[in-house]
Amino acid sequence: MSYSPLAVAEEMAEYTVKSAFLYNFAIFTTWPDNNLDAFHLCIYGADPFGKDLDELMKKKRVNERSITIYRTSNVDQLEQCQLVFISRSAIDNLTSVIDTLRNKPILTVADNPGAGQRGVMINMAVRDNRVTFEVNLSMVRKAGLNLNAQLLRFATEVHQ
Repeated sequence: MSYSPLAVAEEMAEYTVKSAFLYNFAIFTTWPDNNLDAFHLCIYGADPFGKDLDELMKKKRVNERSITIYRTSNVDQLEQCQLVFISRSAIDNLTSVIDTLRNKPILTVADNPGAGQRGVMINMAVRDNRVTFEVNLSMVRKAGLNLNAQLLRFATEVHQ
């Protein structure tokens, strides 16, 4: 399969925007208290963000904590995270991820059609050349998390 340079550039730009969305999801989410020095953002599966995510996050903080990015394909390592992005390459293992993280204060995010209905808390999509997202609020609440009303206002759909 060959890729045109334009298609590769468009995908890179898409994931640059999605990197910013991940940061906003983190700062507009309230977690139960924990004693960690850093905020752990995990990419499960192949990393579609590349260095853009690292560049953005090294300058940012979540609740006064620095952000540490972990990349893994091991479901058992996800429990150390506060936010897990499930990449398209790992979506076939979604049921295992959701079962492992069920009712734990870990925000799950994906960008795969139907992932929200399958238990992912925030699912991003591209519509009309804009990144949008839907929220599975019942899964958010079961995990003991709280999403800021400002964030929910921008969601294209909120599933109760």
